[in-house]
This record gives sequence, structure tokens and C-alpha cells, in this order.
Amino acid sequence: MKFRLSKYLLLSLALFIFNSANAQVDDTSDYNKSVVIGNIKPSPSSSTVNNVRIISAKTIEAQGAVSLKDVLNKELNVRIGNDNILGSSLSLQGISGQNVKILLDGIPITGRENGNIDLSQINLSNIERIEIIEGPLSVIYGTDALGGVINLVSKSIRLDSTQTAVGFGNAYYESIKQTNFGGGGIFRLKDVDFGANLNRNFFGGYNLDPNSRVMIWKPKQQVFGSFSILYQNERLKLRFKTDIFNEKIENRGLPVINHIEAYAYDEYYLTNRNINSLSIEYKTTENSYFNILSSFSFYQRDKVTYRKDLTKESYNMSIVPSPDANSTNSFLNFMSRGTYNNTKYDKFNYQIGYDINLNSAFGTKIEADKGHMNDYALFACAEYRPTKRISLKPGFRATYNTKYSAPFVPSAQLMYTSRNKNLIVRYAYGRGFRAPGLKELYLYFVDFNHNIIGNPYLKSEMSDNHNAAIKYRIKVKGKHLLTIDNSYFYNTIYNQIALVAVNPLALEYTYRNVDNFKSIGTNLNGSLVFKSWRFNLGGSYIGIYNNAFALVGKNKYMYTPEVRTQISYSKKNKNYAPTTFSVFHKFNGSTFGYALDEARNIINTYTESYHILDISVNQSFWDRKISFTLGLKNLLNVTNITATGTSNSFHSAGNNSMPISVGRSIFTQINIKL
Repeated sequence: MKFRLSKYLLLSLALFIFNSANAQVDDTSDYNKSVVIGNIKPSPSSSTVNNVRIISAKTIEAQGAVSLKDVLNKELNVRIGNDNILGSSLSLQGISGQNVKILLDGIPITGRENGNIDLSQINLSNIERIEIIEGPLSVIYGTDALGGVINLVSKSIRLDSTQTAVGFGNAYYESIKQTNFGGGGIFRLKDVDFGANLNRNFFGGYNLDPNSRVMIWKPKQQVFGSFSILYQNERLKLRFKTDIFNEKIENRGLPVINHIEAYAYDEYYLTNRNINSLSIEYKTTENSYFNILSSFSFYQRDKVTYRKDLTKESYNMSIVPSPDANSTNSFLNFMSRGTYNNTKYDKFNYQIGYDINLNSAFGTKIEADKGHMNDYALFACAEYRPTKRISLKPGFRATYNTKYSAPFVPSAQLMYTSRNKNLIVRYAYGRGFRAPGLKELYLYFVDFNHNIIGNPYLKSEMSDNHNAAIKYRIKVKGKHLLTIDNSYFYNTIYNQIALVAVNPLALEYTYRNVDNFKSIGTNLNGSLVFKSWRFNLGGSYIGIYNNAFALVGKNKYMYTPEVRTQISYSKKNKNYAPTTFSVFHKFNGSTFGYALDEARNIINTYTESYHILDISVNQSFWDRKISFTLGLKNLLNVTNITATGTSNSFHSAGNNSMPISVGRSIFTQINIKL
């Protein structure tokens, strides 16, 4: 796939012109699902100025996806990295996960390790849909939103007028020693709905040598839970929600055996996350309302090292007293975000609001008087429609940060909709600002596998981001729906913060402002609904460029392709719901580029290409109250790929490879709602 970007753009344009017939649309698939993220009011995705991608609960179930990592691993413009201690990492449009904000019902998820939220820690059993906006949303969501925002929307706990209680449960098994189960319920007491759920995920670990106690993929146990209270009348909606998460990762050490004793040093990584939120929405009139969302989040990660006596059936364990063998780090975040939304007028709607974020960090290697950063902001945006077909959405954000001088951040968006709503053209520009995170400033993470030290002298990042998209829908012979979606992006990040090698021989890393980073690319997606079939075929072509390219005389971008295919077929049955067969495939092309280490030396970076291929079958019974899914994951048995000089190579084990998966597996899943 060695072709120039210009040829790809011409191909995109040709496909667009070929399908530019005049036809009416119908409201099928996810095209008109209500979107919350980035909007003045919840609106169908077809009418939002932002270009939003939606992943529904139906797609999540068909994939047998357990965590956010499982779903995003098959999305275009998304690359997933893995570290078996720090967890999975994310890049969107070539921009790293530190610049991608992940929200749960509009609340930022805390707890970044090496700048990334571990996607495997985000459970999907209680998620209704996932909303993705690529490109800057710094005006609305502030720091960490330079590259985009991912919002997970929880399933509603609101019962209808005929219900007093609902129960649900789920179970999942995968042949790689993965066993998950959970359940919960909703009940009504007078005018108040109460909801609760609890899930446990267990992974037994994996290693190529079954006789070795050292696991390449570490044994892991996770517990997720939530509790919600909802009161709602015609004007007022109150919701209190608590989300809890607990994880234990076991890193078993090599045994030491001699004629006197046999022992090993085992590390345990313990993570606790708790998010408490209160949402208040009050309608002042039919077309205007206040919304206040406040949360208090706590994140703690402990490392504990034990010396285990292997000569006894039940291990005799004692904590290793060395300070470097044990650590604890805690992060607190208080967030309050309030908006007033007015949608009274057909041609002019607006939103004004405030955003407060108070962050604190405490730990064995963080000085108490330095681990604080607060952020106070005012923002506003308006949507103006000079005609029925054109929408303009300007916005701005003014921020005061207690550690960094924050600039005035503007944004501008434009949308054109054709008369029959078949054609939608969008353009968005955003200025971005990101203050370094407390972990980038003060992290001290040193063990057998890692040596990462924060840098308190980092500068803040700035960015300019441009996104354009064309979406076209037609009917074929009046029955079959064809959708063409073509988008383009161009991003520049100034003073980009990167993890660089201070001492490559000793594997010592820290954070530095080393790059002015650029990414450019395009996506082309086609979707066809034909009788009982649904076909999705998409491709992307992404190029990256940074300071290191100029130093080696390379003034052109390094490009990498991606291809995504999804095919589903629903076989009708007389006495029960249709049986759905699905195939999911994604090709991630190889990447090659240049980076700088601490001494400004050039490092070649390379990641090998690979394929992901899954298949599944889904069947519902008893009026869709029971759903059963059976499938195969990673049919091509991809386990590790070659990866050198990448940000995932800061640990001592496997410097020239990146783990992708445990291997080929069979999974089964059942969901029950009563």
C-alpha cells in the first residue's frame, strides 16, 4: 500500500462524486441516535455540528468486548499499545492518549499511567453506547482534549410507568483463562429509582512455557461496581452515582534455588478508583435549562513486593523492606462543571458555562507541597443558522491555571446540510492547550521492568487542529441504504511532551518537551444495508512528522494505512429473534519514523503491521430477555509484533517487541434481563 496521499484524496473524491445522486434518507442504524458529547442539547448524530462516531451496545455485545480496549482495537484512526504492568495505551489520529480525554457520563476518568488511561480497566457491561469525537474539544472540555474525546454513556436506570423492578446478569468465558460474571438491578421506591450492579473479571495469566511461574501476560483480578439514585419530574432531574474499581496484578519473579532455600520476589500492583458524581438538571422553560455536574474522584496505585518461600505448600510471604520495592501514589480530583443552555430560537442557540478542576497528588515519591494543580475556566459557544442548511458554531474558553499561563482558546465549526439531508459537510478548527499532568511532573516509577521519572520543568503544550468531513447517504432501488463517510484532519502540537531516554543503556526515561508534532490523514468509510446483510468497509491513511524528521533531512510525512471490515448477517427465525453472524477485521499497517532521545540523538522507530480477525454469532431468546453470543477471537493468532524505539519500549522486558494478544481463543457470553 505504498501510494501517495494525493492519490488517496482523489480516490475519496471520485467515490463521493459517483454516489452523489438525489434521494431521501431513512432513519436506520446509528445515524439518528441521540448524542450528548459536545452538544448544546442532546441531538441525533445526523444533526450535530461535531462529527461524532457512535459504537452501540449491540456492536459491543456482538464483538464479545469486555473492556474499552477490546472495542477501540478495531476502530479506524485508533492504535492500541500494551504494557503488562502499566496497561494499554491509546493514540487517536496519531496523537497519544495523554491528549485524548476519556469520560464516563461526562466525568473525566482519573488515573493515568505513563500518560494513558488503562483501557482494560474500563468495563463495558453497563455501557449503553460509546461516543467518539476526533479533533480538539479544548473549548468545552479543557486540558487533555487536544486529540479528541471519548464519552461512555451508562445504561439508563429509569424505569417506565409499568415497571417497579428490573434485574439483569451477565457471564463471560474465554479459553485464555478469562472468566467474568456480574449482575444488578433497578427498583423504584415512590418517585425514586435505585440502581446497582457488581462485576468481577478474572484472568489467570499466560506464558509460553507452562512450567514457568513467570507470566508474560500477568494474572489479573478486577472488580467493578456502581450505585445510582435517580429522581425526575417534568422540570428537575437529580442523579447521584458512585463507581468503584479495584484491580490486582500479580508479577511473579524468577525462582532462586540453591542447596539451602528456594524463593522468589513477587510484585503486586493494586489499583483503586472511586468516582462519586452528582448531576442536577433543571428546566427553566421548555427550551432552556441549567445543568451542573460535580464529581469527586480518588485514584490510588500501590506496588508491594513480597519474598516468597517456595519450599512450602502455602507460600510464606514477607514484605521486602526496600523503599524502591514498595510505593504508593494517590491522586484526587474535584470537578464541577455547570452550563446554561438556551435552545429557544430556531436560528440561534447558545451555551455558557464554568469548569473547575482541582487536582492533588500524594505518594512516597511526590513532595506534598508540589503535587497540586488547579484549573478554573469560563467557556461559551453558540450555534447560529443563517439558513436552514448552514450552521455556524463559534466558541471560546478562558482559563486560569495555578501552575501554567493558559491562553485564550477559540474554536469554530461549520456544517452544511443538503435540502433532503442526504449530504452533510462539516469543518472544525480548534486551538488546544494542555498543562502537563501531575504524573508527568512528579512521577517516580522504578522497578525491575520500568525506570520512569517525572520532570517538574515541563512546558505546556499548544495545538492547532483542523478537521473536515463529508457524509452522503442514498437509497439503492428504494430499499438498500448506502452511506459514504469521508473525513480529513491536520494537527500540529507545539512543545509536545514525550517520554525520552535519559540513559538508553540503563533504560532510564523521563519526560521532555522535545517535539513540534504534526499528523495528517484521511478516512474513507462505506456502509451498505442490503436485505439481511450489513457491510462496512473503511480505510485510513495517517502521516506523522516531528522535529527529528527535519534533523535527518526528511521533510515529508511517514504514512501508515489501516483497513477495517465488518460484515453481519441476520437470519430470520419464525419463533424467536433473528440469529446474527458477524465478522470483524482490522489491518494495522507498519509505522516508521524518527524520534529524539534526551541528548537529541536520532532514534529510528518502527512498528510491524498486523491483522485482527474475530467472528461471532448472537442469538436472543424469550422476547430478547436472554442474549447468547459465541465467537472466536484473534483467528490469525497474532501474539507479538516487532516494535523498536516506540513509547512502549521503556521497560526492560521485550525491548524489540510489543505484545498484542495472548493468542487465538474461543469465547461465550450470556446476558439476561428480567
